Amino acid sequence: MRPERARWLASRAGREALEGLGGDMEGLDPAALAGRLRRAFPAAEAAALGEQLALRRRARERFGELPLALYSAEGLEMMTHPLAARRRAARLAGLGLPAADLTCGLGGDLAALAAAGVEAAGLERDAATALLAGANVRGRVARGDAARPPFALERLAVVIDPGRRAGGRRTFDPAGFLPPWEVCLELLQAARAGALKGPPGLDHAAVPPWCELEAVQIGRDLRELTLWAGAGAEPGLRRAVLLPGEHELDSRAAASEAVAARFGRYLFDPASCVTRAGLVRQLAAALGAWRLDAQVAYLAGDQPARHPLAAGFEVVEVVPFGVKRLREVLRARGWRPTEIRRRAFPVEPDDLRKELGRLEGEPVALVCTTVGGERFAAVCRPLGPERPEGAEGA
Repeated sequence: MRPERARWLASRAGREALEGLGGDMEGLDPAALAGRLRRAFPAAEAAALGEQLALRRRARERFGELPLALYSAEGLEMMTHPLAARRRAARLAGLGLPAADLTCGLGGDLAALAAAGVEAAGLERDAATALLAGANVRGRVARGDAARPPFALERLAVVIDPGRRAGGRRTFDPAGFLPPWEVCLELLQAARAGALKGPPGLDHAAVPPWCELEAVQIGRDLRELTLWAGAGAEPGLRRAVLLPGEHELDSRAAASEAVAARFGRYLFDPASCVTRAGLVRQLAAALGAWRLDAQVAYLAGDQPARHPLAAGFEVVEVVPFGVKRLREVLRARGWRPTEIRRRAFPVEPDDLRKELGRLEGEPVALVCTTVGGERFAAVCRPLGPERPEGAEGA
């Protein structure tokens, strides 16, 4: 976004114009919306307002809420999910330290910090984004480079979320982040406390031993790996977090080393945050289960168990994998796969569904994996939520 557009949107006139638009405007098709805005505003202002309405709609679709007032396309793409931002802010608030968001973007984390009662300031290198962020968080944003912050970091808790787009394209190389990953680590280590947000696929080799690692999942999507350091952090600790609900598991929990190449009556699929945080053995202990294969995250057990960080299934039949054989079994039993999961398995779920063809009957789940070098498909029924005590026969 150009700074001139951001400046007008952040002005009193721009904010009043945006808030004065009727709620029905977001539902209009682009052509009708543009025509309506142009009849009421000069062309440049109409274009700016139309863009904001489209970005607000996208924000609601992505987050289920509207956490900020003003957006840019790139800023929205990089913005922290409000659930993750609020959880991070609550932890930082518990430290009782002033905070600085060194890469504040549109101000999502900064707004969460302010709502949690933390005295916080933001820094943003892009001129237009800094203007929008200043409007979103009532002026607590300065323009500057996170690599050279104008703050005494040794007194502060910091939040760092390096940019991962160069020339409009996403980069997966930590050296290409902005600031580069090594610079971010130096900033984190220099601060009194802080959180450094990394992408879900960050190589664990990029996590130094003096950091605590947190894998944060929202719904079924793994959103970020967060490194914590300094006050309140436990070096070497690994934690899986599932939001909403604040479900957690960490490396201090008891772990099971049991591995057996046999399917039990029940099968468990760990949440992505568990596997990413390296906590499959801890989850196995919590479920009373064993690993089917030392290289695969699926767990098996002979007793039903439920855990918020695992999907549970009752195994009704295990079929050595072959498309023809599996199709014949499903048709003979009157089973229709409505869910297909896989780990350490070469066939994509959508491709397998097409190869199996049209099937009718009872809905089942297929869990496909490799055990001891052999491929299998387990036909399962999902374990429902635990029934409250006294509900039998209800």
